[in-house]
Amino acid sequence: MILLFPILFTFLLIFNLVETPTPLDRWLVEIEPQQGQCIDDWWTMQEFEGKSYLKRKLTIENWYVIEIPEIYSNALKQLSCIRKMTPDDVLEKHSTFPNDPEFGIQSDMSLIGMPEAWDIATGGLTINGDTIVVAVIDDGFQLDHEDLVGNLWHNPKEIADDGIDNDNNGYIDDYFGLNTTTGNDDHLVLRHGTSVSGIIGALGNNGIGVSGVNWNVKLMLISYDYHVSGIAEAYQYVVDMRKKYNETKGEEGAFVVAVNLSSGIAYAKPENYPIWCSMYDKLGAEGILGVCSTSNVSHNADKNGDLPALCPSPFTIIVTNVSPEDELMDNAGYGRLSVDLGAPGEKSWTTDINNTYSHFAGTSGAAPHVTGTVALLYSAACQSFFDSLESNPSSIALRIKNIILTSGTPNKTLEGITLSGKRLQTDVAIEALDQECEGIQQPKPLIRFISPNPTWSGTTNLYFEISGDPGEVLVELYTIDGIKIQSSVLQPEDYVHGFLSVDTGALPGGIYLVSLRSGKEFDTVKLFVL
Repeated sequence: MILLFPILFTFLLIFNLVETPTPLDRWLVEIEPQQGQCIDDWWTMQEFEGKSYLKRKLTIENWYVIEIPEIYSNALKQLSCIRKMTPDDVLEKHSTFPNDPEFGIQSDMSLIGMPEAWDIATGGLTINGDTIVVAVIDDGFQLDHEDLVGNLWHNPKEIADDGIDNDNNGYIDDYFGLNTTTGNDDHLVLRHGTSVSGIIGALGNNGIGVSGVNWNVKLMLISYDYHVSGIAEAYQYVVDMRKKYNETKGEEGAFVVAVNLSSGIAYAKPENYPIWCSMYDKLGAEGILGVCSTSNVSHNADKNGDLPALCPSPFTIIVTNVSPEDELMDNAGYGRLSVDLGAPGEKSWTTDINNTYSHFAGTSGAAPHVTGTVALLYSAACQSFFDSLESNPSSIALRIKNIILTSGTPNKTLEGITLSGKRLQTDVAIEALDQECEGIQQPKPLIRFISPNPTWSGTTNLYFEISGDPGEVLVELYTIDGIKIQSSVLQPEDYVHGFLSVDTGALPGGIYLVSLRSGKEFDTVKLFVL
């Protein structure tokens, strides 16, 4: 009987007795301002009303998600109101699931020095009393897990399940965060997001299960359907909540300091996904770091492409996966330009669904160790560290990033193929933060951002901060392969202005590395030349 079915189905197709599935294209579409009627009129003209095709306005400016039969895609592109169209592709989960649950329980935490770090900080609040929040963007979560439920963030101004946008933030019933697919906070109960959340913030010192990097932290849960549009909307929600917190001085919103994304698209390039990459600068403007995993593919992300690793924003930290033996995994991405550092991911022991615990792996397990460290540093920072929090929250985020990258443990398997050549070392990062607070700091150059980036005008400006008395500071420009092509000394007038101009007029289009170096200390960012 089973063998007869394919033959019967083929027979029915030949004689048009069953319909062949229609191939669909899914697009992210940006339209000209105030031109939404153009899309509606075209939709009606094609007689799509009442059919199962998708047309949805995003919460981001003039962008839509549109899914239509592929034969209509060219016609859509020709509309005069269309400014830009990019594929709304599906992201990949950056994880693998081993079947050896008894090996090396939480050896990942020992590797990055968590017992020593917890002697200083366990998370929770900043010295100013701000409740530290980490957003986790993933596929789903077990909300009532015994080792997570006490650390879940609740929207303080929202009433659960009443069908009303109580806090007037544009989202209805976002009490337990947001599901970008349903528009409310109904999350699927899935393993991946549950395990990532446990690494960041499983309740510690409670006599149950495991401990996250933070014993106490609030986890803002955001689930999505693994499309680019979903990730963009998820980031927009985080931006909205931190912006509201900043504007209301903590009365509304959430003090989100980092967002974890353990997914992406291997071999993808930033120019094809401008809306996705643009979200990281939006996050950074509010003081939020986007921590992301690179792909579970052994390839050079700089050359082959990898998103969001290649997004040019300075407000990302891209993480690859090291083994319990502290070596780069042979199925993890790398890149001297695009991947910042390594962290333990393989065989991380963490929370699982049904109130259980198991091993988690892949770069998906690496990124949340860094995300958790960002939050932990906020809980350990002194009062003076937050002096510019209200006026310039992005500078705080960049200082946290710089501490994490410079305090890592040198790792031979990461040297030369990641930006820092180091593996996360949380206890040393907290010590470095303490030294900054005590004024015992080595002079460090910090690149705040480059603008314009990408650049096509022949010059771009590099904005920087230099702490202490750094002596001679070198400005260096490298190719994607690490070949130095420019080097100069920072001049006194550059210090006065707070920026210097970098000549890009003679450079062919491509990806470059701009570095400020003072002795052994350095900071490096990506530069895109069009």
